[in-house]
Amino acid sequence: MKKLIVLLLCFSVNQILFSQNLKDIDFVSPFNEDLAAVQKNDQWAFINKKGEKVIDFRDGVVATEINSEEPSIKYPIFKEGKCIIKKRIDNTFYYGYMDKEGNTIIEPQFLNVTNFKEGIAIIIKIDTTTMGKNKILSKNVVSYNLEEYVIDGSGKIIKYLDNGRGYNDAMNSTSLPPSFHSKIIAPRLIALKTKNEKWNLYSW
Repeated sequence: MKKLIVLLLCFSVNQILFSQNLKDIDFVSPFNEDLAAVQKNDQWAFINKKGEKVIDFRDGVVATEINSEEPSIKYPIFKEGKCIIKKRIDNTFYYGYMDKEGNTIIEPQFLNVTNFKEGIAIIIKIDTTTMGKNKILSKNVVSYNLEEYVIDGSGKIIKYLDNGRGYNDAMNSTSLPPSFHSKIIAPRLIALKTKNEKWNLYSW
């Protein structure tokens, strides 16, 4: 009986250890903030340094460019405890963030977002302006523009970046999310490329 109990215990331990192994993985990223992204097909999960899954495989996790010198290398990362996620709504992807437990902490609502840096991130959203009213159709004439803003860790907008552009021009040219014209260069300091290819600095 004792030998049978020992054999059953060994079998159970082996089953537990075996179940923790991840096999047939397509890609494993370097560790960042103590988590590494692993890819299987089109889904991503995150493991800790023990090889344990802390976030299970799921859709909607966004792979981001890690090194501007090698733009083809992309995988999801956590920056300041947040990872970019996306959600399709009416054939358009919207972007937000999840935490290290896989919980959505900033709802996908922006057309593009950056990783957090120095406690802030840059987002692109649609702004609407009522230009007037069409008397024949009795409808408002609305202009749509893409605008860049700075948000804090809660998703609150804290700074407007004067860099509007036409919605149709930016969205119809490619299936990719609209690109950024600004970047974070220091805490509370943003560099923004103007239409004439010059740079403006914004601080607050």
